[in-house]
Amino acid sequence: MLLSSLVLALVSATPVTSTAPKPAMKEGVDGIALPLLAFNSDFGVGYGVVGGMYLYGEGHEPYKHGFGAQVFFTTRGIQNHYLRYDGPGLLGPLRVEVRLEYKREFRSPFYGAGNHSAPEFTGDEKDAWYNYDKGAPCAWLRLRGPPLGEEHPLQVYAAYSWRYTRVLPYEASMLAQLQPLGIEGGPTGQLLVGALWDTRDAETDPTTGGVEEVVIRLSGRPTGSRYRYAGLTLSERRYLRLGSRFVFAQRLSLDMLFGEVPFFEWSSTGGVNFTEGVGGMTSVRGIERNRFAGNIKVFANSELRFHALEVRVLGQPMKLGATAFVDMGRVWHPGVQDGAWHQWHPGVGAGLRVARRAAVVRLDYALSTETGRQRVYMNYGHMF
Repeated sequence: MLLSSLVLALVSATPVTSTAPKPAMKEGVDGIALPLLAFNSDFGVGYGVVGGMYLYGEGHEPYKHGFGAQVFFTTRGIQNHYLRYDGPGLLGPLRVEVRLEYKREFRSPFYGAGNHSAPEFTGDEKDAWYNYDKGAPCAWLRLRGPPLGEEHPLQVYAAYSWRYTRVLPYEASMLAQLQPLGIEGGPTGQLLVGALWDTRDAETDPTTGGVEEVVIRLSGRPTGSRYRYAGLTLSERRYLRLGSRFVFAQRLSLDMLFGEVPFFEWSSTGGVNFTEGVGGMTSVRGIERNRFAGNIKVFANSELRFHALEVRVLGQPMKLGATAFVDMGRVWHPGVQDGAWHQWHPGVGAGLRVARRAAVVRLDYALSTETGRQRVYMNYGHMF
């Protein structure tokens, strides 16, 4: 599976999940469609098709209009299909992004709330007691741009997202027994406003600089939501070059939710990049996906990235490397016993990296030091 994904990355020379274009074309049309293959211990084997088309125009970077589409299934009963549009500079300095998406999970995880949820869980993720059936069509629109000029590190954005979550609890399940707020599902419309201070030397494979991000999100009747709640996300990503071959990368994220928060939002965070947890390949590797969830989530990720060598493939440089990492996270939730502040859930591991232009393929092995359970993740792009 890893070999197949590397071949796709080499042929496209772009990250297939984002369908970013090749640079340097000023006029004309470009497009590509590729089979998509991935694997991780949370989703199983994933397969599908992803493609993109780009219209180039003088004075528009990296393109004038970008279109993308994906059809994706996994052997664990997960579906993720989308259509997307990206218009850099469509409205003067503003970048316009639109996405229509449908997600379906026949076994969406639910372990209850809090930092010590489901202490009896033994690792059987297929157990219906810890799962429910979820479907969620979604649409979102985002406007972002540099208010102080293209070369300035400040970026701001505003977005609106609307999702209709259908919840079907299994009869013999923890969700059916606990009946938390949100059991009836329904619409959640969110208004997001955020700002980034971006000093990275590169967006896809940075070696110096960092990104600070703050995001506020609001949900209520005026936004088309059945539930009334607010959220605040603070994130820091920092990259430090240690000689010619090593880079130390660090991320720290804090996400807080307030108000009438439905249970299916406990694991979500705000921000430009999608993150969920605590647990899984976007937050704490080595722990089951969304194993610990609640209104307040904190996770920290430390990676030592090693660039072993560089070769040329199809005329372009390709970097081969490895990484060692330590992830930690914990949650707080009202009305449950979350334990002392220092009781975090750690995961440790190592991985391989292949990078060619904007394409980064990663393969990670992770271990939960609490339970001894092991997990494998193969995906596209750095974790942060």
